[in-house]
Amino acid sequence: MENKSVPTGGRHIIFCRCGGERIDGALLRDVDEYLGSVPAKVTRLSDLCGIAAKRKDELNGLFTEGTRNMLIGCHRRSMDILFRKSYGEASPLPEFIHIDLIDSSFKDVAGKIDEFLADFSEKHNLVEIVEESGWPSWYPLIDYSRCTSCGQCADFCLFGVYSKEEGRILVTDPEACKNNCPACARICPATAIIFPKYRHGGAIGGSDMIDEKAEHQRQAQDIEEFLGDDIYKALQRRKLKRQSIIRDEAMKKALSERDKARGGSPIN
Repeated sequence: MENKSVPTGGRHIIFCRCGGERIDGALLRDVDEYLGSVPAKVTRLSDLCGIAAKRKDELNGLFTEGTRNMLIGCHRRSMDILFRKSYGEASPLPEFIHIDLIDSSFKDVAGKIDEFLADFSEKHNLVEIVEESGWPSWYPLIDYSRCTSCGQCADFCLFGVYSKEEGRILVTDPEACKNNCPACARICPATAIIFPKYRHGGAIGGSDMIDEKAEHQRQAQDIEEFLGDDIYKALQRRKLKRQSIIRDEAMKKALSERDKARGGSPIN
């Protein structure tokens, strides 16, 4: 009998089930069902965006040495940045084969999975990582390969999502972001802000290919719409408004805690 050589090392498929509406729901269901019987380890992420924000330490151990990895989800640019929240900006990401569900059919996806597992077989093993808070995990990612740290996003956002620390812009309160609001990305002059769940695609949606000319034209229109002729004065007004909103929210929280401590109905 002829002996067929089987490649050494394991196979691991990491699948983001996505909690948003960016990827076709029927395609997600079909891929999920197909992965239910493949002869390899499968890790199903309920929503990579939410896990990266609230349970990022669990992403750090997904890739193991000596194993070939496949990552299935949205655009590569978005997924790289999300995993960097766990691995760190300076650390290289482990190698993996990527499948972009946004631009694929089920037939294409199944074919790539079959090719990845060709001449390989082990017991099916399903692992799930679930983010159960109910938060829609809509928040911005910063592509630091493009960010110039100009700070317009931090000045524009009314809800304290961003902070400026040592010349670097950080997303410090992702849960403060308002669902389906990509306005800060629309006025970013470097096209450095991504919302992976943004349904209209393009650079804001994390596309790997960016039409720089088209994006600059869109930005000019959006800035005119949002800020008018005097950008700096408009940003200063928004900054003051943001500070007022934050103060009001802090006061409401303080009053709520006071009333709770008193153990009764609110006392004015």
